Parts: sequence; structure tokens; C-alpha cells
Amino acid sequence: MKISFECDCILLQKTLLLFCGNLAAHHKDCDFVVSDREIATKKPLFIIGKNAHLSHPFTRATLLDTLEEFYSATQISKAKEPDQIANEKSLEQKVSNLIDKFKADLLEILRANQ
Repeated sequence: MKISFECDCILLQKTLLLFCGNLAAHHKDCDFVVSDREIATKKPLFIIGKNAHLSHPFTRATLLDTLEEFYSATQISKAKEPDQIANEKSLEQKVSNLIDKFKADLLEILRANQ
């Protein structure tokens, strides 16, 4: 688990680095970003603050547990993406087959009534 810490609050930034220094990484190399505000990023974003993933005050143990849960959730969602794509293609194929069958049946009925 590699984390990029990008906080406006210097005290929070230093605390996070103290608690999780061994997990710190540059933005391009990280698995997700921890911040005290909404930022534009393609990486998953973990926010610390009111009505966020983690609120103040927190202990080191709470922080690490919550970060681990967030990381696990992002990994699970990444693993589900290929399955969802396969399911969507399967569903599209089923719909396409039903439409083709309906079209063939409708044409057969129309030809029989002419």
C-alpha cells in the first residue's frame, strides 16, 4: 500500500507522515491519495475531515485501520471491474439475441398473414 499525502493543513500533513511515513509515495506511484479537501485526481481519494472517511481527532491505530479498509475496498472494486464488463457484454448479447428472435418471429407472423 503506497499513499500520497496532499493536505492544506501543514500540521495534519506532518502528522500523517509521522504516522505513515513508511507508506508515503509520490502521487504518480501511489495506490491512493489522502487529503483534507476534495482534489482532482484519477487515483482513489481518502478525505480526512468532517463528513469524510476519517474525522478529527484520530489515533494512529484508527488511521492505519481506516486506511487499510479503504485500500482493501479499492482493490476489491478494481477486481470486480473485469467481471462487471463481462457481465455487461453477456447482458448485451442476451438482449441482442432476444431482439433478433423477436424480429424473426414478427417477420414470420407478418409473412403468414399476407
